[in-house]
Amino acid sequence: KCRNYAKALHYKEREHNTRSDGGACIEDLISINRKLDLPEAALGAVKAAQVELERQGEQLNINPQYGNSGSVHHHLPSRLFHHEAQDMAYSVMASAEEIAALGGGSWAGVQMQESWLAKLGSWSEALQMYEGKLDENPQDVGAILGCMRCLDARAEWSKVIDLAKRNWHALNESGENGSKKHLRKATKLCAEAAWRLGQWDELDTYASQLSSGVYDPSSYKGVGPDADNSPRDSSLPRIDFDGSFYSAVSNIHKKEWSLAADAIDDARRAMDSRFTALMAESYKRAYPSMVTAQALSELEEIVTFRKLEDRAIASKHQHPANRADAEEARAELLSVWRSRLAGCREDADVHASILAVRSLVLGPTDEVAATLSLSALSRQAQSFKLAERLLVDPLRQLGADMDGPAFGFALPSSLGLGLQPPGDGSNGYVSDSGMLDRLVTGRAEDFLPSYEAAHQRYTRSLVEEAGGLDRLNIQHRLYYAYTKHLWATDHHDEALMRVSNLCNVVDMVAHCDRGAQDRGLRVACWLKLGEWTMAESIQPGSAPMSESLQIDVLTAYKRATASSSCGYKAWHAWALINFRLAQQINDSPGFRLDASYGSDSLRLKSLRNHVIAAVKGFVSAICLGTKRWSASVQQDLLNFLTCLFNFGELPEVAATINALINSVKIEAWLGVLPQLLARIHIKSPSVRSVLHPLLIRLGADHPQALMYPLSVLLKSPVVERKVAAESLMTSLKAHSYSLVEEALMVSSELIRVAILWLELWYDGFEDASRLYFGEGNVKGMLDVLIPLHEQLEQGPTTHKERDFYRNFGRDLAEAHLFLKEYIRLTTSNGGVIPSTGGFNAGSDQNEPPSSPGLAVQQNAEAEAALNQAWDLYYGVFRRINKQLPGLTSLELSQCSPALEHARNLELGVPGSYRVDGSYVRIEKFIPKVQV
Repeated sequence: KCRNYAKALHYKEREHNTRSDGGACIEDLISINRKLDLPEAALGAVKAAQVELERQGEQLNINPQYGNSGSVHHHLPSRLFHHEAQDMAYSVMASAEEIAALGGGSWAGVQMQESWLAKLGSWSEALQMYEGKLDENPQDVGAILGCMRCLDARAEWSKVIDLAKRNWHALNESGENGSKKHLRKATKLCAEAAWRLGQWDELDTYASQLSSGVYDPSSYKGVGPDADNSPRDSSLPRIDFDGSFYSAVSNIHKKEWSLAADAIDDARRAMDSRFTALMAESYKRAYPSMVTAQALSELEEIVTFRKLEDRAIASKHQHPANRADAEEARAELLSVWRSRLAGCREDADVHASILAVRSLVLGPTDEVAATLSLSALSRQAQSFKLAERLLVDPLRQLGADMDGPAFGFALPSSLGLGLQPPGDGSNGYVSDSGMLDRLVTGRAEDFLPSYEAAHQRYTRSLVEEAGGLDRLNIQHRLYYAYTKHLWATDHHDEALMRVSNLCNVVDMVAHCDRGAQDRGLRVACWLKLGEWTMAESIQPGSAPMSESLQIDVLTAYKRATASSSCGYKAWHAWALINFRLAQQINDSPGFRLDASYGSDSLRLKSLRNHVIAAVKGFVSAICLGTKRWSASVQQDLLNFLTCLFNFGELPEVAATINALINSVKIEAWLGVLPQLLARIHIKSPSVRSVLHPLLIRLGADHPQALMYPLSVLLKSPVVERKVAAESLMTSLKAHSYSLVEEALMVSSELIRVAILWLELWYDGFEDASRLYFGEGNVKGMLDVLIPLHEQLEQGPTTHKERDFYRNFGRDLAEAHLFLKEYIRLTTSNGGVIPSTGGFNAGSDQNEPPSSPGLAVQQNAEAEAALNQAWDLYYGVFRRINKQLPGLTSLELSQCSPALEHARNLELGVPGSYRVDGSYVRIEKFIPKVQV
């Protein structure tokens, strides 16, 4: 009651864990979490209740009056329980031990409640349960109000008023001996419904009842006694917010400006205390009240604008300098409202409340974008009825026939519209294999109908019937959103049919009338047609796309790219479908990429055409891509590289890539630099001819981006990759010599600091002992130890290395001599160093030794040399193992003087380089490093 919801949640959770009937708190927990703007926690409360009920072994059947009996999963929406509910960590559900310690326990008799669903926003499911309770008990006031709330949320406002009128007697009786809160709630819902339906007389009645505290259905005109004769309920606050708000709306409609202003002031005073308290707590919790305050301000703006309209009408005969300009004021007001709505939270309830107030000024042709946005938000919130009504009502107000020619129905066959290109019969169009090649390689303009005088006349008739091109465009936008609504509600066949018909009309209007027709809508229609056609025909794990399906999808995407201003999404979709079809051919059984005969040559030709079309589409999409599509552009770049690496050996593909690659901004390739460098050792000449020049260009414009990756590749064990990296680094030296030298120095010195000789030999001993003692792999052991000895023989360069050399150099040098002796004794008699089985496996068992006694002696000496080497290694290993734990910090003066003395480098800090060329330069290195 004090709106201290955080404390209320704490104590309600404790009550839930200690009460014997803990399930009775679930609804309160849902409500409090919703008021705290924690919808996930509210959903968690329901899930936790479900888990506890299942754990207690309760039979979760809905009461018979709710409909079909069965598990709660049959009635609760599947989106609430999309995975199996197991033991979950949630604050309102304590563990079994905690509940036992607190004395809590039984959930007997607790069942899932319809009010839980309503509070979670699952209005359709809750409505079914409320209606079931009403069938059982028509006088159940809770069920009546529950139904009204659900119907209001589903935008079925006429049913709200009908239900209230039928059950007003029951609602009135519930308030005779107590509070009239039920009547007030019902009246508020009726007032909202009357407003949305435009029933202004009834809105005025409900608003006066809310303001006066008298709730009497007989106050309707011509029915019962006059409501004004009833006494005021003294238990209600003197100023009622809902009554004042709806009175303001009603008075604005009646153009009673002073009364409207007074009602707005009353509403603002009524919400002041609550708004102030919530704002003191947090902006997030006060946001709904903030939206309400904004609605009151916009009501005042509407009053001001309406007054100006009246003055403009009254002064139309005056001099223009003294005449009020209502159109200018309207445009300015709409601009302010658009900016204000753009800053609001993307929530269906927020946008709906704001647009409801603005509907006092706006008509069906105003702010279509806001209406479409609200419809999409309503779909996301699963409010499908409201989403549909937002689209259908404006279409009806505009006089549009949903099944009329404006949307592609009953078009004359003589117009020749549709997916079928001119000149092809329908049978040939579907079965001709050459049609695919013409679609992929031909121009988009070749697949458009021949728009002639008949199309011009028919377009003009559609425009005249709609009341102008702008109104027709608005109808098409609303209708297109309606098709998306049908698809979202699983009416796939109808949605596909309607969008297919719409594509023909929108395309014809766009070509025949070059005015204000929305060309983005034309592209969106064709793209959606291709997407839905493919989605409806291809299921997960199904067979590859058939030829007829390929033709339908490719034709839709081809038509989307017919305009020079088709945009990013059209080229992205066109490239992606060709890329997938190329992969489908490449993965088909028995196909060889290098085939040049028989049926494979036909498939190779088709593959080549698809890859070339994909490459052109990806390049166009990348060039058009903006920051908004950055993630998708990255996908396009990766797919482009896949075309290069997988199909770049085809001469036509390589030629196309070489011709188009320079049209892509060089900065775009920075995002896929790791993928480019990972393939620098590729042997294909055609791929190298694209890849290496691209990296050289990238290095010329952005040398900083390549420094660290190339310095790592220079140390690659793969010879081809190392050689290619050296070639690229040489090309960079031509224009960035000092930068390259700094990068090489920093890279090598950082490795020196990161891996000291102590750590290097320690890891080397572990690997060598595993190979020798564990696997008997002497050759592998030598491959690990010999490079370490060779590095040691080059001599130390830092203080740390000199200390290591002074402490262990003599023993390691002696061990190196024993290794050399072992190698000499093993290989001098034609033997090989074993990779399995230890040193005894080195002799060749197939050839008898020329001198058995000598072989045995050499084998024994080799074994002794190896054992002596490992005796020395073990002593060094033990001493190193004692020193490593004390290695907690490093001084650069001891382990890397070059880094210590480095100052004001041209080289940037790793990871700081940006696409715009900015980066953080290295000024110096800190003198001490923590290990």
